[in-house]
Order: sequence, then structure tokens, then C-alpha cells
Amino acid sequence: MQKGRARIGIRGKLLAFLSVAVISILALEIVAQRLTYQIADEYKTHLDRYHQVHRLRIALSDFRIAADRFLREPNNGRIEILYESISSLAMLDASLASLEEISVEAGFEVRAVGYGMDVYLPLVGRSLSLRSSGRTDYYADFAKSERIAGYMDTYLSRLSGILMKNGEARYAEAAVRTKHINDAILIGMLAAGFLLLVYVYLVANSITKPIRILAKASERLSMGEMDVNPPAAFRSKDEVAILAERFYSMSANIRTYIESLKDKAELEKKLREEETSLLAMGKALREAQLMNLQDQMRPHFLFNALNSIARTALLEGAKESERLTISLAKLLRATMKEKGPFISLSEEMEIVKEYLAFQKARFGDRLRWRIEFDQSLGAMEIPRFLLQPLVENAVRHGVEPKEGSTDLLLAVRRREEKIIAHVIDTGAGMGREDLENLRIAIASAWTGPGGQKIKAKDSGSLVEARGIGVGNVATRLAMLYGKDSSMSIQSIRGKGTILKIHIPFGRAL
Repeated sequence: MQKGRARIGIRGKLLAFLSVAVISILALEIVAQRLTYQIADEYKTHLDRYHQVHRLRIALSDFRIAADRFLREPNNGRIEILYESISSLAMLDASLASLEEISVEAGFEVRAVGYGMDVYLPLVGRSLSLRSSGRTDYYADFAKSERIAGYMDTYLSRLSGILMKNGEARYAEAAVRTKHINDAILIGMLAAGFLLLVYVYLVANSITKPIRILAKASERLSMGEMDVNPPAAFRSKDEVAILAERFYSMSANIRTYIESLKDKAELEKKLREEETSLLAMGKALREAQLMNLQDQMRPHFLFNALNSIARTALLEGAKESERLTISLAKLLRATMKEKGPFISLSEEMEIVKEYLAFQKARFGDRLRWRIEFDQSLGAMEIPRFLLQPLVENAVRHGVEPKEGSTDLLLAVRRREEKIIAHVIDTGAGMGREDLENLRIAIASAWTGPGGQKIKAKDSGSLVEARGIGVGNVATRLAMLYGKDSSMSIQSIRGKGTILKIHIPFGRAL
């Protein structure tokens, strides 16, 4: 595809289709809603006009009955209510003025009602006043007002008919207009639907046609036919067209690559066979080294445990010896289990606790220990005897040489994707030169013995001097995790030692 040319992708086509469809539906819906509201407003207006005239007729009829009853029997009614009704009739009559604009006939009837009301209300009011004052000449005015009221009722009746007729005519016009608009909307919907179908067909064809061509070409390619030539250039410039171009370019590259590999096939086969053989040998050697290093821990650890039991039995009675013997049985079971090179963190912590219980019996108040670790990490697998040798090293070289009390802390925590273990003691510590040499010896587990030169002692003798545990753990970490693991140590003579290791979270060999 040429650079700089505008390209409408599949997403753009689909968005355009959806936009046009939504806009069309909304436009038709808005037109239909506006028409509905307009007809409803017109109908409400005509209905309100009719109710306006009807209310005046009812009010006039009710007032005539009430006035007649009062004139016949003045003691059965209150004239104040009749005067309020006269005011109400006047207000209703005034409200009819807006109906004069409907038509000439309606205007005539409205004016006739108004003229009649101007004469009727004073007459009936005067008749009521004369009757309430006890005079007997009230009936002449009332008779005149009744004749005028009859005329007004006729006018109001004709006005109601005019309004009904006018409303029916307007409703018929609205119905015809509605039919025309509905027909137009239907035609518009059909036209819009047809155009949308055509657009969908064109978009679908622009997407599926190249895919069908690609499917046939890929089928030929899968059957071993490498000579797959591209057809004429695709008209569309969307993602499918780009995919097709890249597919044919890829098939051409594959064809060229296969042809170039024919001369090298035998050589590559031999190289792979030799590499597989070397990897198998290396893996076997690695597993043998790992098992050998792990087996070193058992007699060494057993010796220290038995030594603790012997000293305790010499200094106290049989009860403590019994307890230590039970703990020794637990330790021996953990040591002799053959579950592979890995163990859960919880099981490793139990081994450390049993070991420290032995040492507590040996050193008494000289040893104060504490273990901290996140219980949610208990199921995580770590190398067997990863932490116990480090704790043992702290006891042997930190607690044992020191005369006073020593605090020992084992803390295991997770930090992001790393597990960090600290072994901290406030024991004898070591000098600067011994510390530097031990660091070099530990680093050699990752870099090899020739990586750095040790000043005072060689790496083997120095690690042996600090206990077999440190060197064993460092070597196993390097074998299991490589550069993803590390071991560091800090120490001050007379102050104590901090040993820290990093291993990946949740990883195993």
C-alpha cells in the first residue's frame, strides 16, 4: 500500500454503517414523534374549546335553577352565593372572546352570547335584589332574563356544534396529513433500508472476498504448493487487503527460504542431534550434582542433632532427653523423605523450628529466636534445606562463640515477584577480611571459581570454615535459579551478621 494514501479500515466502514443506520432511525423517529405531538396538541386545543363552551352552558343552567328556587323560596338559599355565580358567569363569558378567531360563524355566536350576557346578568341581578328586599315586582325582570337565557343557551349550543364541526374538519385534515407523512416515512424507511442493505453487501463483500481468496491460497500452501502467486490488486485498502499483501509476500519468502534450506538440511539435522545429546548429558549431570549437594546435608545435620542430645543427656534427666529424641525423630523423617529437591515453605519452617528447639535446649537463655513469615506463602515450593543450613550456620558461628545472649531472627517475605529471606543474629560476627573473602566465595557459585581472586583463603576452605551450609545453599541457588537468585551477607565483629537470599516467587526447576 502506498504511503500517504488515505485508508478506510474495516472499523471505519462498520462505524460509518452504524452511524448512518442510527441517524436514519433517529430522524424518522423524531419526525413521527413531532407529528404525534402536533396532532395531540391540536386535538387538546379543540377539546379545551368545546369544554370551555360546555362549562358556560352548565354554569348558566345551574344558575337559572338556583335563581328560580331562590325567587320561589327566598328562605331556602343565600343570595351571596347567587351573586358569586353571576361573577363566575361573567368571567366564563369573557373567556369566550378567544373563540371569535375560529371562524365567522363562531365569532357571531360568541358576540351574540356576549350581548345576551350583558343584558341577562343585570336583569337577573336586579330581580334577585328586589326579591331579597321583599318587593313583589321582581318577576317581570326575571321573566325577561329567562327569555334572554334561552337565547344564550341556543347560541351556546350552536357554538358547540360549530366547534365540533371545526374539530372534525381539522382532525380529518390531520389524519390525511398523518397518512401522507406516514407514507413518506415508510418510503423513507424502505429506501434507507435498501441503501443500508446495499452498503452492508458492499462492505461484507470487500471483507469476505479477499478472505476467500486467502483461504484458497492458504489451502494450496498447506498442501505443499509453494508457487502461490497473488491475484490482481485488491480494490479495497483496508486491513484485509494489507493482510493479503503480507500473506503473498510471506509465501514468497517461505518459498525462497525453503529452497535455501535444502542444501543445509543434513547439516542442521546433525547439529540438532548433537545439541540434544549435550543437553541431555548436561541435565543429567546437573541433577546428579544437585542430589549430591543435597545428600551432603543429611550426615552433617544428623551429627549436630545427636551432639545436642548427648550434651543434654549429660547435663539433665531423662525427660528432656525424651523430648529431644522425639524432635530428632521428626527431623530424621524430614531429612530422609524422598520427595525430590523441593519442599513447601511451611515444611521447611517446621524443620527450622525443630532444629532451633534442639539448640535452645543446648544454649538455654543464651539463644533467643523468632521466626516471621507470611502464612499465605506456606504452600510455595522452595529447595529442600534452603533455610535450615543458614540458621545452623548462624547458631554455630554466631551464638556458639559468644558468651552472652544472642538474638536470632528468620524472616521470609514476598516483595513483588521475589521471595526474600533474612537470617539475622546478634552473635560473634566476623572481621572485614573474612567477610570480603566469604562474599567472593559465595559469588563464585554464580560466576565460577575463576571469577574473582580470594585474598586470604581459597573459596572451598573459606566456605568450609564457615560451615558447609552456606556454600551448599549458594551452589544450589545458582544451579536452580541462575541470575534470578542471589545471596548477600553483612557482618561486624562483635555485633552480628545479616544473611539475605532472593529467589523468584513461585518458580521451580
